[in-house]
Amino acid sequence: MIYKKIDTSKVKQELDFDQIQSDLAKFKSHTPMPQDDVITLMNYIDKFERLIADEDYNELEYSAECFMCNLRDILANVKQEPRKRALTRCAERMGITVQKTNGVLEVTLPMILPSKSKTKSEYLFDPIFYAMEEFSKTEPLFIKEKAMMCIEFIYDKNNKNIPRGDHDNKEVKQVIDAIASFVVRDDSDDYLSLCQISSEGDYNHTKVYVMPEKSFAEFFLNH
Repeated sequence: MIYKKIDTSKVKQELDFDQIQSDLAKFKSHTPMPQDDVITLMNYIDKFERLIADEDYNELEYSAECFMCNLRDILANVKQEPRKRALTRCAERMGITVQKTNGVLEVTLPMILPSKSKTKSEYLFDPIFYAMEEFSKTEPLFIKEKAMMCIEFIYDKNNKNIPRGDHDNKEVKQVIDAIASFVVRDDSDDYLSLCQISSEGDYNHTKVYVMPEKSFAEFFLNH
């Protein structure tokens, strides 16, 4: 299928849209990408160029997360699959894993959750949520009694230059929200206690453990 001519008046003229359409057609010849979606993606690329030139890395990081959230939705539309399925696949590609061992739920994220003043909540929340939803089909996760959620930041022991996190990390809130809805009735203090710890390992990543609160002392001593 040949893509419709894109209205270049809505975007930067210096972008070569004939070439863009040609490149897209090589990858998805059976499903057209709507013109608005192409415009959205290309305007992000133009924005990235400006932010890099200005060395505005905080805004660049935020814009990259927004770009990825848009790209996920576009991918689901192009592939004609449910958004839920697409986000579950995104979680797998990001390296988000969920498992349960000896009554302890363990969610692994392939990064140290950064401390940022500006975040796109859907960037982490959505893939974690759908990974949890998929796993909940195979394992019971709900904890009837009060639960403990322990977030462990594991830093690369061979790299001492990585900045350590702080306790008002906004990314942590997204992780808590995405996981808590599957394990407790509410994430208030009545149902869920929270703690953050740090350690060193072979690479940078974050683990989230959830268990009955009464089991935490033994878990912590043996961890």
